[in-house]
Amino acid sequence: MDASAAPSIRRRLLQNMVLPVAVLAIVFGIGGAFLIHSVVSLTQDRLLDAALVSIIDRATARGPAHLDNTVAQGAIEILGGETDDTFAFCISDDAGFQRGDRELCALDTRPAPLGRITHVPADLSDNQVRIAMTSRTIEGFARPLTFRMAETLNSRLNMEARMLVVLVFFEAVLLSAAAILSYLAILRGLLPLTEISQELLGRAPPGAIPFARIDTARVPEEAVDLVSAINTLMERLDETIAGVRDFTADASHQLRSPLGGIKLHLELLERQAIGQDNLLATLGEAQNGVTRLQRTLQQLIVLARVDAKSGAVDLDQRVDLARLAADVLAEHVPKALNRNVDIVLDAPDDPINVTGNPLLLREIIANLVDNAIAHSAEGGCVTVRVMLDATTGTIAVEDEGPGIPEEERSRVFQRFYQIARGDAKPGSGLGLAIARRIADLHGGLITLGETASGHGLSARLSLRLFQSKSLD
Repeated sequence: MDASAAPSIRRRLLQNMVLPVAVLAIVFGIGGAFLIHSVVSLTQDRLLDAALVSIIDRATARGPAHLDNTVAQGAIEILGGETDDTFAFCISDDAGFQRGDRELCALDTRPAPLGRITHVPADLSDNQVRIAMTSRTIEGFARPLTFRMAETLNSRLNMEARMLVVLVFFEAVLLSAAAILSYLAILRGLLPLTEISQELLGRAPPGAIPFARIDTARVPEEAVDLVSAINTLMERLDETIAGVRDFTADASHQLRSPLGGIKLHLELLERQAIGQDNLLATLGEAQNGVTRLQRTLQQLIVLARVDAKSGAVDLDQRVDLARLAADVLAEHVPKALNRNVDIVLDAPDDPINVTGNPLLLREIIANLVDNAIAHSAEGGCVTVRVMLDATTGTIAVEDEGPGIPEEERSRVFQRFYQIARGDAKPGSGLGLAIARRIADLHGGLITLGETASGHGLSARLSLRLFQSKSLD
């Protein structure tokens, strides 16, 4: 499953925290844009009003005889300066009197209120403009005069654009800061779940108790139900596995006696069938089958004991790896002679002390040697090497058999797995699984590879060296 498509509490919480902030930022951005427009419009309208009042004051002071374009000079100075806008004014009445921009005077706008300034948008010379207008009674004129002052919108738009850029920038910074702080807060909030995950993963190392309950005392209230469900599941798994383990051990023990009786009867029949070659061959096959079944039951018993007592076995004893290898090889001499296989021990005279349980380590070495003898051709050789380096003691069991393909080497450690090939020797498929399980309990490493000659299999077991505990 693609990791990016997997459900994520962190991603969901981040979305739930950041999306409302983003929506609020958009809402405030829209509101801010309207506010900027209103403030800029109000400020510029007041300047436009001041310019219009300046024209009215000059017209009132000069009188009707001096109403010409010079009355707008002060207004232009008020609105001028560093600006991209253009301005226009006009003075008119109902009788046809006009001064200033005739196009502005000709605009069809609503009537200007008397004594009060109003503002209207309009198009003048293909430009959008803002017009301030009012009507005033001037001495010398029978009718009220209408005063108009127009300004293009360039300055307004530029000012609004600059303010909007600043607003968007600060909102982007705010949204980014909210996202970062929210992410950090979520990481901190989910830290207890991470600690629970680390505790569960920490049970994978050898010797750990895999089904122990998780302490809910330090679990956040929101995760108590989840942890309680995990504890319940672990208890059920522990009960189920314990039942299977007990059944395996009990069944194996119960079958040992009947198989022993069958084997004894087969041996008696073989003695009575001397001279009857066909019957002897049949009895020999039956004898081999019973022997393999006994070996399988023995391995099942060992596996059940290892699983059941993994937490109670003393794994900190001093074990001389070289001496242990020699003892195991001595036990396998009869089997090697029956198959016409030489066995060689290459070990130093000095002890190589490793940390472990001697009975369990003996089982590993016995399984490796038993496999090596079984898969070696007649006339072959099995070599057991015991080596020492700075931190580990290593035993390598090498044979001259067909070996194991590289792609199969990780799978042969699975219980009951056997390589499907024509020259495969019959077996239970438990030997290497037991070896791996015991090696894991000791914190050791078992690997499979090719021999130096390139023919056969080399099984290597590395274990921690024994270190005596100092007494205070």
